[in-house]
Amino acid sequence: MTNEKIEKAKADAKKGMADLGNKVAHAEADITADLEKVKARFGHDDMLVKKAAYAKSDIRAGAKKAKADVENKLAHAKADTEEAKADIGKKMDDALK
Repeated sequence: MTNEKIEKAKADAKKGMADLGNKVAHAEADITADLEKVKARFGHDDMLVKKAAYAKSDIRAGAKKAKADVENKLAHAKADTEEAKADIGKKMDDALK
């Protein structure tokens, strides 16, 4: 029983770390996009070039966020798998008693 609780705690910790990493990745993407927009605002005189730079920075941020979301979902799935393995092991031990 203790082993199952330890495995659940490990899985929950992994999920928490994955969620934190996801939030950090989203914040970094937003900051990077904002910096690129500031650079575009002062670096170009042509309005079309500025708009293209803005769009490009938004697309990059969206891609980084999507990648972080996928990695987060994978981390959750792995943690869920480890938790399920621990639960199956406990049920097998209980059945053999």
